[in-house]
Amino acid sequence: SSFTFVFSHLIQDNTVECFRRACRIFSVDTEPLRIWDLSGQTALFFSDENNKILKDSQKQSEQDMLLELQVYGLSDSVKNKAKKDEMSMQYPNGSSFLMNGTGSGITSNLTRSSSSSFSGGPCEAGTLGLTGLQNLGNTCFMNSALQCLAHTPKLVDYFLGDYKREINHDNPLGMNGEIASAFGDLLKKLWAPGATPVAPRTFKLKLAHFAPQFSGFNQHDSQELLAFLLDGLHEDLNRVKNKPYVEAKDGDDRPDEEIADEYWNNHLARNDSIIVDVCQGQYRSTLVCPVCKKVSIMFDPFMYLSLPLPSTSMRSMTVTVIKNGSDIQISAFTITVPKDGKLEDLIRALSTACSLDADETLLVAEIYNNRIIRYLEEPADSLSLIRDGDRLVAYRLHKGTEEAPLVVFTHQQIDEYVLTL
Repeated sequence: SSFTFVFSHLIQDNTVECFRRACRIFSVDTEPLRIWDLSGQTALFFSDENNKILKDSQKQSEQDMLLELQVYGLSDSVKNKAKKDEMSMQYPNGSSFLMNGTGSGITSNLTRSSSSSFSGGPCEAGTLGLTGLQNLGNTCFMNSALQCLAHTPKLVDYFLGDYKREINHDNPLGMNGEIASAFGDLLKKLWAPGATPVAPRTFKLKLAHFAPQFSGFNQHDSQELLAFLLDGLHEDLNRVKNKPYVEAKDGDDRPDEEIADEYWNNHLARNDSIIVDVCQGQYRSTLVCPVCKKVSIMFDPFMYLSLPLPSTSMRSMTVTVIKNGSDIQISAFTITVPKDGKLEDLIRALSTACSLDADETLLVAEIYNNRIIRYLEEPADSLSLIRDGDRLVAYRLHKGTEEAPLVVFTHQQIDEYVLTL
């Protein structure tokens, strides 16, 4: 979160004093602070290890200055403490400062905006939200999904604020706000200053109550849990109390932007929540009639996009090539062939790898238990029947010997057993 103060008519004070005041207001050390003046010039102030200002700027005269102190994920307890301590703070020049009000000689406005910057707080700078979740058995599938949501900035700002005023208790598709409340309480524990690892037992019990498939402490699919949780949060926090009937209209050759806006507004008329704001979108689909060739364009909302994992359509195979001659040459070659390839693909790749001569051919055999169990001779034979662990041997033969008779001698040891009666 980012809290911004506007100081007006600070004729006696320079920007360094404003820097120190903002730090006192939020009960933080002199961490990096942005100071903007409305004339368009910006000065950045940083502090060293001794909290000494490294740089100053000229005194501002008769100009408003905008001071922005960024505190990511500031919890309600910290904000309330800052309000209580500084509500009637007196400054050296005798003027007082009132939050969201007016003081003597100083006017202020407090605004809040979204930011992803880390800054100091009552605990060590940058540690807010860096809290672990304890596994309750094999619940790492749940904790990983929760940590992703707990570090989505807009969701953090929303659930650390007054989200309960948007709970829809009348939604029959919701859970009476119980899932939203359990999730919000868990986020506040994770973002509390100085928090220690949290055991999400209460959230787990509430989850199992509405989704019995997640009962117990076994492993489950993380995306399935995330889908249920986001749907539950959406229905619990749906701002639409009475969903109107909405009829989708045909595109009628209108521009895509116009059709997309119409479909999205129809969706928002029935579904409007922080989950829609952050996690939903819509994609374009086109249907073409095969008879009349009419093109129908529609836009459908989505919360999840399923993407295929990159997978190769090729496989590697290692083949031992044996060349007969005065000196037998044995070499192993690893080649790449299509997963659904045929023997001819293997022969082609292996011929290139071993630099097969024009007057030579390859005879491929499958070896098991030190013996040839079959020859691969048909070019159309599928390679899918050959497993990765199978051993293949290819013999380099002269093409003139293709018609010669082939005699194979197999040596096999026979174990003899003596039965004694």
